[in-house]
Amino acid sequence: MPPIWNLQQVLVSLASAGALLWVAILLDRKRSWPAGWSLHLSIPSRDPKPAQFPPCVAVIAARHEAATLPRTLPRLLRQLDHFHRIVIVDDRSEDSTGSTARRLAGSDLDDKVQVVRVDELPDGWASKVNAMHVGIEAATANWDGDHAEQWILLTAADILHPTTSMARMLTKAREHDFDVVSVMAQLRASRFWERLLIPPFVYFSQLLHPFRKASDPQSSVAALAGGCILVRRSTLQDAGGLEAIKDALVDDMALARTLKASGARIWLGIDPDLRSLRTYGSVGEVIDRVSRTAFAALHYRYWALPIAWLGLLLLFIAPPVLATYGAIRLDPMIAGPALLAWLIATVTVIPVSQHQNVALGYALAMPISATVYIYMTLVSAWRHFRGKHEWRDRAENETHLI
Repeated sequence: MPPIWNLQQVLVSLASAGALLWVAILLDRKRSWPAGWSLHLSIPSRDPKPAQFPPCVAVIAARHEAATLPRTLPRLLRQLDHFHRIVIVDDRSEDSTGSTARRLAGSDLDDKVQVVRVDELPDGWASKVNAMHVGIEAATANWDGDHAEQWILLTAADILHPTTSMARMLTKAREHDFDVVSVMAQLRASRFWERLLIPPFVYFSQLLHPFRKASDPQSSVAALAGGCILVRRSTLQDAGGLEAIKDALVDDMALARTLKASGARIWLGIDPDLRSLRTYGSVGEVIDRVSRTAFAALHYRYWALPIAWLGLLLLFIAPPVLATYGAIRLDPMIAGPALLAWLIATVTVIPVSQHQNVALGYALAMPISATVYIYMTLVSAWRHFRGKHEWRDRAENETHLI
């Protein structure tokens, strides 16, 4: 009796499955890269009077950022007229983060700029969440008025804002009645391993949590960009404040779910003018960074791991392998759909590479990147299984998307 399945049928099935999945993704407009979902395109650069905007405070959680603040803080200080107060939270830094922030604030220190030191982490709190909570408490102390007309900017110390960022975000919120406006920064990708792995990180995140769905109040998808979140004060209070996510290791994901569950109207977008200055010296640092959040993106579900691995295999790894094998064997039943899947995969990642200012040739390396990501999800899940969360205190100001 001949076998029900032979190798050729299995390979044809794999190639066809990959092609069908890519066609489905291509037809799903809400999963396409949000090229028109850019803050700088939807809200052109303008220079309105700050008095036209509602009051806002900024909270910057900073840990070991003495070298970064001289580049990033002045950009927000140039927009000081938009703020009731800017608070920099020196979260147990062992460098000169606090004194550097005070020096940069100059004559505005204590008037509109405040530096707060956190010396101890309270039980049950994740470090960055606690730092932001302390900053909000300091920034809003004795801040009277209608909380629905007051806004809080949560931003990372490594984020380089354009000088029009506050005007754009506040305009976006007011013109479209959003309660939350979050902007994904352009992550730095200057070294080889950054160019190889950072665009796929952004791409996979967008594929799992599409910006358009995150911005759709009818969708259950919830996501924010942790480096830049502008939220209405009353909206944050109605959702329980940061106390509701106090132990969250991936705070942006947790906050997104909490805010959306409370009925908040969220807009999540991109802006190439908003840039992260965070650098990674080696492939190990990139892997360590992504491993911190990879399992969280699957909501800590172990059963989702093989599904994620199968998806990466079918979508990114199998197509070039099967296309090459089919071409060598002169088998169009394998090579045809595999080549189609490979082509779609490469084309769809090109806008992400352009957003990251990475050469388009790196899009052809997606199979390698996907293989590394399978490894990173495994590392992330293994860390969680072993209860190894010592990085809770090391990832204070990492900019993660989702």
